[in-house]
Amino acid sequence: MLAGAMMMAIWGASLVALFHDGRAFNIFAAVFATFTFLPLGLVALQGGLSGSSASMQRARSALLASGGLLALIVVAEVFRRMVLGGS
Repeated sequence: MLAGAMMMAIWGASLVALFHDGRAFNIFAAVFATFTFLPLGLVALQGGLSGSSASMQRARSALLASGGLLALIVVAEVFRRMVLGGS
C-alpha cells in the first residue's frame, strides 16, 4: 500500500514540475508518468488495499515493472548529465 502511494506521489511530482515550468522536458515527463506510473500506482494501491491473493500478485507485478522503469529513468538521467552536460 505504501509503495502504491509513493508511486502516486511520483506522478503528482511530475505534474507539479509541469505547472512550475512548462519546458518540453517537463511536458514529456508528465505524459510519461501519466501513461506509466499512474496505472501502475493504482494497481499497486488497489492490491494493497484489497489484500486478496490475486490483487497482491498484480501489485507485485506492478511494483516490479515500476522498479524497472525507475532504473531506466536513472540510467537515462546519468547519461544525460555525463554525456550531454546537462544540469
